[in-house]
Amino acid sequence: MIARYAGGETGARAAAREGAAVVVVDAYRATTTIAVLVHKGARAVPVASIEEAADYPGADFRIGERGSAKVKGFDFGNSPTEVSAAEMKPGSTVVLSTTNGTRVLEAAEGAAAIFCGAFVNASAVAEALEGGAYGPRVVVIGCGWEGYRSSEDEAAAGAILHHLSEAGAELDERAERVVALYRRHSKDVLAKNTAARRLLRLGYEKDLGFCLAEDTVPVVPRLLDGAFVVD
Repeated sequence: MIARYAGGETGARAAAREGAAVVVVDAYRATTTIAVLVHKGARAVPVASIEEAADYPGADFRIGERGSAKVKGFDFGNSPTEVSAAEMKPGSTVVLSTTNGTRVLEAAEGAAAIFCGAFVNASAVAEALEGGAYGPRVVVIGCGWEGYRSSEDEAAAGAILHHLSEAGAELDERAERVVALYRRHSKDVLAKNTAARRLLRLGYEKDLGFCLAEDTVPVVPRLLDGAFVVD
């Protein structure tokens, strides 16, 4: 199996065109939140726009975030700690729209399989992909922030690629670089980057520790029929 790294919507579209399995990583916070939702037994429906989320029929809960801030009138603001603490019946339909993550997920449409990865489920996602279970090519996509790279997404992608490499996957040069970033960047450094400071200003300090913890939500969210569910 060959595992690669790519960034943003452009990388997601290219991976889908080549028929690879795709793992989308938005560690602060969309894919972490989706992992929590799936762990609670919910169906997590990603949509690109706030309007789509607001008008989505049959949603039990709505999650909306722009610029890291909660969208007015929505139930939650893309906070994995808020979602983790919320009462939510298994089988609930939760629609969410975020600044970066849900746009990149939409760009990956047509891929052989689409998964959500983060620090919290890095080992579980890698284990699910081991041995080419979803095809011989895997591309891990770091979402970034509004078209720019983000160190937390690259490091979380590096965690997944590190586990894949240990299981025998062949990494390309760019994937090797993000694995090196994962090994080099301590959680203390990531907790002080630009994205982390933005979350702190908005009062989401608890989310930082949650998002940076490894393998605490051992689920594999896979997109099936428009919703992320346990694979």
